[in-house]
Amino acid sequence: MDEWRATVTDSDKKIKVQASFVTKRYEMAPTNADKMKAALSNKTFPSFWALRGVSFTAYEGETIAVVGTNGSGKSTLMKVMSGIIPATSGEMKVNGAVSLIAINAGLRGNMSGRENIRLKGLMMGMSNQEIDQKMDDIIAFSELGDFIDQQVKNYSSGMKSKLGFSISVHADPDILIIDEALSVGDATFNRKSLEKIREFQAQGKTIFFVSHDLQQVREMADRVLWLHFGKVRMFGPTNEVMDHYDEFVNEYKQLSQSEQAQYRNELRDAQEQFTLDDLYHETVSDVASTQQAKQLKKEIYYEQHPSKMARWEKWIIVVLACLMILVGDKIALNLGFKTIVEKPATLVTGWTPKKLHALDERHAKETKEKAALHKQQQNGKRKESE
Repeated sequence: MDEWRATVTDSDKKIKVQASFVTKRYEMAPTNADKMKAALSNKTFPSFWALRGVSFTAYEGETIAVVGTNGSGKSTLMKVMSGIIPATSGEMKVNGAVSLIAINAGLRGNMSGRENIRLKGLMMGMSNQEIDQKMDDIIAFSELGDFIDQQVKNYSSGMKSKLGFSISVHADPDILIIDEALSVGDATFNRKSLEKIREFQAQGKTIFFVSHDLQQVREMADRVLWLHFGKVRMFGPTNEVMDHYDEFVNEYKQLSQSEQAQYRNELRDAQEQFTLDDLYHETVSDVASTQQAKQLKKEIYYEQHPSKMARWEKWIIVVLACLMILVGDKIALNLGFKTIVEKPATLVTGWTPKKLHALDERHAKETKEKAALHKQQQNGKRKESE
């Protein structure tokens, strides 16, 4: 079960997706309230690294299958690639329009299937005119019939998958990402979906698909990316990778339940204890020159989003927000600073319905008086000029 990696280095084809040391870290805060507390302080929670330095290159026209046991980071990688979530560090370069097909991706439960077609179509860059032209074809392909006007929250997982797949394939993307959507639904729709994917393959589109159907992987994929608890275990030609993957699966199945649990726990502990320093030291041993080591360090530690603010920066933002609310309150209620200091409760009690009604009347009266004064001044100027 040692890590082994195979890569393609020479190709005349255009690079469509390139991942360099991509990581994704989640903070295991128990509740949303804890997350808010962490945002306003330097409190931290245990980390879980769903991706730990994933690197690969995909070329135009390739079909790449992503395999691995549950919890290996396959769906996380697909979401990072499609731009739904940001990577924590490293870099994901994508050259072309991406369409992600997952059971619930981009669908709104309180809207009908027809409304979701328009919403998701617009989100994918289609115009209203294009959506109108393709609407009937999308509905026909989805096989949803009269259910197309029912709310999506009432759909089964298979129906959601059909709708999402139908919308995505009719958007004509450059890069198609299918996250286990082919495994949901009836056999007839699956065959139709596979035929559509083969059409895209014939058109030279780049396709990524996550699947547990190993025979399907062998039939459709040019290369296979094997993820194993957040790391690339192997990446290379389909038959070569799948032979090793089958061997691993057979070895794993031969372990007792306690041995399987121990194996999973050890690797998940490694995902919690992982650091970018670990990734750097693992990788730098293969580097020959100091210049390459510097470049490697730059790529590994490259952050996709700003680092956390210091505590004093957070408190400055809180104080400024309070001052803005105070000043806005003062202006809206027409209060003097003396009144606020003597009776600070007026900042709250001043918003009662009775007070607001009186305030509206006072503002209206002042506006009317200003308008009358302005008119009087204009008349005075006109008389002087005459």
